[in-house]
Amino acid sequence: MTPHPASYRDNSGFVFRYEGNVYRYVHPAYEAHYTRLMGSGLYEALLKKNRLVAHEEVKDAAKFGFTNGSVLLPQQIPFISYPYEWSFDMWKDAALLTLEIAAASLKKQMILKDATPFNIQFYNGKPIFIDTLSFENYEEGKPWVAYRQFCECFLAPLLLMQYCHPDTAKLFSVYPNGIPMDVLVSLLPKRSRWNMNTFLHVHLQAKLSGRQKPAAENKFSRQKLELLLKGLQSYVQNISLKKTKTTWDNYYTDTILGDDYLQAKTKLVTAFISDIQYTTAIDLGANDGHFSLLLGNDKTVIATDADHNCINELYLSIKRTNKVNLLPLVNNLLTPSPAIGWANTERESITARLKAGLVMALALVHHLAIAGNVPLALIADWLHPMGEYLLVEFVPKSDEKVKLLLQHRKDIFDGYTPEDFKAIFTAKYTILKEQQVGHTNRVLFLMKRK
Repeated sequence: MTPHPASYRDNSGFVFRYEGNVYRYVHPAYEAHYTRLMGSGLYEALLKKNRLVAHEEVKDAAKFGFTNGSVLLPQQIPFISYPYEWSFDMWKDAALLTLEIAAASLKKQMILKDATPFNIQFYNGKPIFIDTLSFENYEEGKPWVAYRQFCECFLAPLLLMQYCHPDTAKLFSVYPNGIPMDVLVSLLPKRSRWNMNTFLHVHLQAKLSGRQKPAAENKFSRQKLELLLKGLQSYVQNISLKKTKTTWDNYYTDTILGDDYLQAKTKLVTAFISDIQYTTAIDLGANDGHFSLLLGNDKTVIATDADHNCINELYLSIKRTNKVNLLPLVNNLLTPSPAIGWANTERESITARLKAGLVMALALVHHLAIAGNVPLALIADWLHPMGEYLLVEFVPKSDEKVKLLLQHRKDIFDGYTPEDFKAIFTAKYTILKEQQVGHTNRVLFLMKRK
């Protein structure tokens, strides 16, 4: 059985696919740790709090071609997101979950052997730990082996977002194994040293990097480990993000055509999608999620936007209202998350992962075509594999917002007309519905993929 490309690092086991499902193989060398996880009550305790993904033990591992070891069938996560697509509070909640699980493990004489955000997914509106093989038996006197990894993989992005800019978290796609301490320190302002926790966990650690103490000095009591985890929890809890104004803040109330337009568009969108059957949806350029939230609690929805503030506010709203079916992600569609890692196969691009029954591209095409210089034919090619149905809005050059996009540049977009739009998209789609949005010259289309 071929391991998933992201599983080559772990000698405890690996993830693989079989007949459409994701499975996890447990190597015999890890069995003692796995037995303690299941027998100590840790698994049940984490499962009860929805902190760890559930799994079933497959009785007949031989059908997969294994002569020894065990096979688990984990609860299937419908969409895999990556940390560099998360907003600040998603990062923060993922970090706190990791520390909570580490502390809970210690109470059961176990410890997390790694602390990477790739072990976290967002499911039902909350972070959940997905790596069942990250738990190992605790050895008295040993320090937390994942401490530096936690600092480079969680603290580093959080501190960059706090002190520099929310978009600096994208640096994690360049350093998916953790942002090196020397790189982090070079980017943080000098005033960050005045925070005692930042000094201890970042600046001092960077200064001492590479220095090793004699073996006798490496003893790390359980009490010290508990204090370390508790201190990190308090530290992360107090990291905050300074709210900054962005272009798309309050988009639907301040920067578009007014409340009449929003009401008319909301009515049209609701009417258009009421006649089609779908269970999954993607909202491209979702802004604050106004239209994502129209789709109902029985739909699984991915809402993506380049604006960090919008996605972070949407995530916080989901937490408050327990809107478990919606996953908000930060992504610039002109430069989407690429495939990264060894041989560019460890982490898929977001384009490869975005598949759904319905794709919504509302007030998006003109930004891609005019602001991004992407030809309409390429936009149609890009959207076509994503979903069976497409709800798309065409905004012509006569629109005030397109005029603003063209205000300080030459109009080289001769192919951006309603006629060109329909000709290009009808080559790939059948138009089911078409209607002008309120009193504007914008047109909403419902299309079905040919």
